[in-house]
Amino acid sequence: MTGCSKKKDTLILATEAGFAPYEYYDNGNIVGIDIDIVKAIAEEMNVDLEIKDIAFDSIISEIKTEKSDIGAAGISYTEERAKEVDFTIDYMESRQVIITRVGSIITNPNDLVNVKAAVQLGSVADSYLTENYPTVEIVREKKFLAAIQDLKDSKVDCVVMDEIPAKELISSDLNILEEPVTTDHYGMIVKKGNTELLNTANRVIQRLKDDGTIDEIMLKHMGVKKEVKTKNGIYDKFYYSVIYDGRYKYIITGLEHTLMIALGAVVLGVFLGGITAVFRNIYDNTKKLKLLNILAKTYVTVIRGTPSILQLMIIYYVIFKATNVNTVLVGILSFGINSGAYVAEIIRAGINSVDKGQVEAGYALGLKYSQVMGKIVIPEAIKNILPALGNEFITLVKETSIGAYIGIMELTKASDIIASRTYDYFFPLFIIALIYLMITLILTKLFSIMEVKLNHARD
Repeated sequence: MTGCSKKKDTLILATEAGFAPYEYYDNGNIVGIDIDIVKAIAEEMNVDLEIKDIAFDSIISEIKTEKSDIGAAGISYTEERAKEVDFTIDYMESRQVIITRVGSIITNPNDLVNVKAAVQLGSVADSYLTENYPTVEIVREKKFLAAIQDLKDSKVDCVVMDEIPAKELISSDLNILEEPVTTDHYGMIVKKGNTELLNTANRVIQRLKDDGTIDEIMLKHMGVKKEVKTKNGIYDKFYYSVIYDGRYKYIITGLEHTLMIALGAVVLGVFLGGITAVFRNIYDNTKKLKLLNILAKTYVTVIRGTPSILQLMIIYYVIFKATNVNTVLVGILSFGINSGAYVAEIIRAGINSVDKGQVEAGYALGLKYSQVMGKIVIPEAIKNILPALGNEFITLVKETSIGAYIGIMELTKASDIIASRTYDYFFPLFIIALIYLMITLILTKLFSIMEVKLNHARD
């Protein structure tokens, strides 16, 4: 089936499912206006539909690298975006409105002078304010919910976003101004040159517009309202964040993926770090393996000198550009490679901490370098580096939170999904924070027990 990228007979959609009513979670499934339209496109093509929930600002990269076939997340046409991807015809008018606190001095777009406004990173509001309101201090949040929370906490003076989801997000202490900042239209995006998919999408969208189906879809999903949740206590918040609609399933899946990635990454990290440390130690002591030592030093320098999120993006969008690889596996590889550089230095420090007298005694007994390392240095070094390795594992568990950028369902992603339905930004984060804390305490206790046993074994 031409028009689809990696999976034959499957149309892969990239979206961010926290933008009701365009895309949102309902009973564990991603639904919304955009989803229904893309389903119609998939039906026209006689293929299955696969939906990937990723960060909004990663959608264009997802399409350009052919990880997904089509992108839809309330995406407005801009000249900058059109240079990177092809847009379908528009299917929905978008009014970028101003949300303020009740009683605000901001009453229309002309009042956006020397104020602080929150937007979603990469949205049309972000680019429009940047280009047309030079005196506005823009706070760019990853999620609209975070922007709304900034407004409620008086960290910003207003929020600028699309009107339809804005109506879903505001509470009684906020209001939407009547006059929009700007009006544009939403389209879907495909890889440049994918004319077959573009033409099919345009044909389906035009048909849905002509026969009124898009209006029906919009009315259906505009019926989605904030779920009623009282503010009488912790139990109510816990019920709607965890129990209601089986939302604990997101947390369980997120926990499984978080631990799977962290465990896989630490195993890979210890393996890579151990090899790297050995190469460097051999060179330091014998001046052999000079080339491997240079490569090892370069690996450590580059990995420790660049952000882990950048490494994750490069591995997913560049190294695995041509394959539809499992994102959890990408996470294990990325975090494992990152961890290996730090583990290498931990192991080197442990080796160097072994008393030189023990090494010299080994040589005096006629042992070879490999025997000295295996029988004297490594066992002693393991005892010395165990606390540091434990800390590295704990760090890996928490660092997996950036996996959401490429669509990994980890713990913080689970929090985002729950928040997108409850409209309570902080309580799901509080639950996830408690889970991370419990994991950290359990791991700390386990490593302490292991350290005590190793110390007793050496006595």
